[in-house]
Amino acid sequence: MKRTLKILRVHSHYILFFLFTFFSKGLIAQCTFPYTSNSGTFTVSQIKGCAPLQVNICINSSAPSTCTGGESCDFIYGDGSDEGADQFENTYTEPGNYRLEIIYPNPAPSDFIDIVVTDKTAPEFEVYACGGNTVRADITDNQYDNYMISWGDGTDVTIPINTADQEHTYANTNTRTITVQGIDNNALDNCATASTSFTPFTSLPTPLITQLSVIDNSQVELNLSLADNIFYRLEVQVNGTGNFNFIKTIESTSTEEIIDNLDLENNYYCFRVGAVDLCSSAITYSNAICSINLSLAVNDGFNSLLWETSDPTGMFDLARKVTTENGSSTTNPYLQFTPQARLADDSNLDCNIEYCYFLEADFNGGISISNEVCGIATSSLAPDSVSDMSISVTDAGIQLEWEPQTQAISNYQIRSFGSLIANVEETNYLDVRNVGTEAAVCYIIVSEDECGNSNESKEFCSIYLSGSIAPDNTISLDWNDYNGFADSVDFYRVEKFYNLAPAGTFNSNTSDFTETDTNPNEQIINYQVTAIPRNSNLPPAVSNIITIIKLNNIYYPTAFTPDGNGNNETFSVKGQFIVDYQLQIFNRWGEMIFTTNNPDEGWDGTYNSSPQHEGTYVFNLRAVDLAGQEIERSGSFLLLRR
Repeated sequence: MKRTLKILRVHSHYILFFLFTFFSKGLIAQCTFPYTSNSGTFTVSQIKGCAPLQVNICINSSAPSTCTGGESCDFIYGDGSDEGADQFENTYTEPGNYRLEIIYPNPAPSDFIDIVVTDKTAPEFEVYACGGNTVRADITDNQYDNYMISWGDGTDVTIPINTADQEHTYANTNTRTITVQGIDNNALDNCATASTSFTPFTSLPTPLITQLSVIDNSQVELNLSLADNIFYRLEVQVNGTGNFNFIKTIESTSTEEIIDNLDLENNYYCFRVGAVDLCSSAITYSNAICSINLSLAVNDGFNSLLWETSDPTGMFDLARKVTTENGSSTTNPYLQFTPQARLADDSNLDCNIEYCYFLEADFNGGISISNEVCGIATSSLAPDSVSDMSISVTDAGIQLEWEPQTQAISNYQIRSFGSLIANVEETNYLDVRNVGTEAAVCYIIVSEDECGNSNESKEFCSIYLSGSIAPDNTISLDWNDYNGFADSVDFYRVEKFYNLAPAGTFNSNTSDFTETDTNPNEQIINYQVTAIPRNSNLPPAVSNIITIIKLNNIYYPTAFTPDGNGNNETFSVKGQFIVDYQLQIFNRWGEMIFTTNNPDEGWDGTYNSSPQHEGTYVFNLRAVDLAGQEIERSGSFLLLRR
């Protein structure tokens, strides 16, 4: 490495050294540095410092040579760098212990001095806030002989190692940067500095424990809200009695702390955090928050919960988590209890289902969360029986639908007239065995829970509708009272159809209905009855559909008198709802003397325009009505003339 001669800027006698070197050959410059070599022939600017360390050399008057011009010297710096004559400066870039040696010309005496280069890091220190805008600095470092503290407001202080903590008071609460530099004796102050930002406090803020969570039987987790640069201590009280005792100090940067080695099966613990003013020893305490120890006992038909803690400032919120085949769900809060409560029972359970619980409570602004306890519910109590059933008769079969139970039911057995017809998990079933039934069909539903307990409903029967029609088209409907609704039937709705097209709706408070249909164009009438429940949450029950066919009422006279007086002049066969018609008339010899396809056309007593004789004649009728019924009639009648 090439060495260059530098003009030194420390003192004026350094400059004289070089002036004498260049202008007074043979003379020795009268310059000096603070540190003298072993034999006193030269001095150096530094003997100790951090890397990189620059060392400059002055040759004293007692030296055998000026080491300039033709009196060259060998400079050996000991760091493995290029070495040669008349090199009065070297920079040590690596930490280590080096011997700087100068070998003078013949005769060749030599002289040396030891150089120490360190790699010391920035000093470690901590600052703590006190009240009254005061800061306390704690130098925890022991690398250096001395430390200079710059308080950031123009004030500095230098203290030796292991000096007591330093305090400084600021004029206001403005944020400052505090810097600490380590300085060794007889060393250059070129080592790294450490700094931190600091905001003074007029008074220390109150810390807060935001949450306490029980992890297991030996650990809790505390979540904290702390201010920077404050000395904190954590304290504990057992079972809410006695003094709070010190556990440990807490870093102001901590947001959570795990406290272990606890006996949470037999005790509960209350915690608080103190903000310590190290200048006055005053302590500002946080809220006190206590763990909640929750236990569970699974009983026949109910779960008992018991907990231990101090009274919170708010209600206890009990959360419940239910795990089923479809996943898990948590209700929080599920129940709430007063601060003095310590016991609760939960009977709203389904058999063989796992229930988990935990408690939450507010302790002066911090939430305490208990341990979680779980148990599988068991019961010997029979579930509620099905009390509401809707039965509807459809073209596909009889549809059953019932209200789900408040308990969890694993299986429903469907029985009909003593026989088991199905096992289902749903609350509906289509009985395809019964299509077009001619009587009411009855069912019993057996509810069974996960524990094998069962309960049988009463017998529910479908609505069976029947009807009849009188010759005057008076229609009478009758059906059995529907028994499927616990709150009974509000009313029955009778729906009327002409060939399945809506034709009217009637309400009835009884299980029968009568009407006379006078529509001359509709022969086919359908009826269906719907039971409307008083409980509007239930679907209605629907009967079978019946078909009523009005009579075609075929009639004819036994005699007619075609004598021109305008009365009873023709013979015809009449009826209602006729869509296809053929009438034939025969004389006594079997000869057909008249035929027509028009129901409104009658025989006038002639044949080939000739009046026929009085006597007996025979007719034959073939017809079809609106209902598709084929009609065949035959008979005899008299032709009379007056």
